[in-house]
Amino acid sequence: MNIWKNGAAAGVTPPNHFGGLTVLDVVPFKGSNFSVQVSRAPKGGGGEMHHHDDWSQLFYLVRGELTFDTGKERFTLKEGESVLFEPGDLHYTINEADQEASYLVITVQQ
Repeated sequence: MNIWKNGAAAGVTPPNHFGGLTVLDVVPFKGSNFSVQVSRAPKGGGGEMHHHDDWSQLFYLVRGELTFDTGKERFTLKEGESVLFEPGDLHYTINEADQEASYLVITVQQ
């Protein structure tokens, strides 16, 4: 069993993300092939168009809403909704709402 008690931490803005988006590792990759992160995006916060060669990522909206663009499709997730991106799937994120978006990102290395 591992317990992580870092919920009071502020998080960081990863490279290629913008607008005050922060990411906090809840369960880090260290020693495993998956991670769980809490991301917070104020209005205008998001991540540039990118993909991961060997990661699947599940985004689960806890609060607010977040808009995704895949280059072929644009959609907005709201509280309780999720999307799974497989390796190679392009995705861009932005919070276009007035309320901060809080969401979990579960990443599994393939």
